[in-house]
Amino acid sequence: MSERISRLCDELRIKLHGMDRRLEALKSNGVATFDRSQDVLESQLDRVEQRIYDNRVTVEAANVRVKAWLAEKKAGSVTGEALWTERHKAHLLEARADDAEAYAIAVFELAAAAADEATLAVLQALLARNDADVAVLCETEPL
Repeated sequence: MSERISRLCDELRIKLHGMDRRLEALKSNGVATFDRSQDVLESQLDRVEQRIYDNRVTVEAANVRVKAWLAEKKAGSVTGEALWTERHKAHLLEARADDAEAYAIAVFELAAAAADEATLAVLQALLARNDADVAVLCETEPL
């Protein structure tokens, strides 16, 4: 495996591990919703919203890279992509590998952003459920 691919795999593994930790923490927080205050959930929500906001430029760039790669891939299949393989030109193969690695990174960045969006949605759902539960309690308990 090339050094560049090895680094890519390590970076992806680190990002995936971070996403897994955040999702596990969210899962455990969801189970303990009634033990936690509304402020803690809102604080988590604020952090996730900020992370999404901070990563918006990266996500937009990743979207552009993915769309460009897919368009080039589609155009290449139409124009005879086998040309570079027939000639075995190292620089063309190297450029193809670089493009594929950039595409992989961009897709992973989009996946990480989707995980953040899912985290945001779960936190919003937890807060909405807390509001609904409080409303039900207020209706059933006399003041």
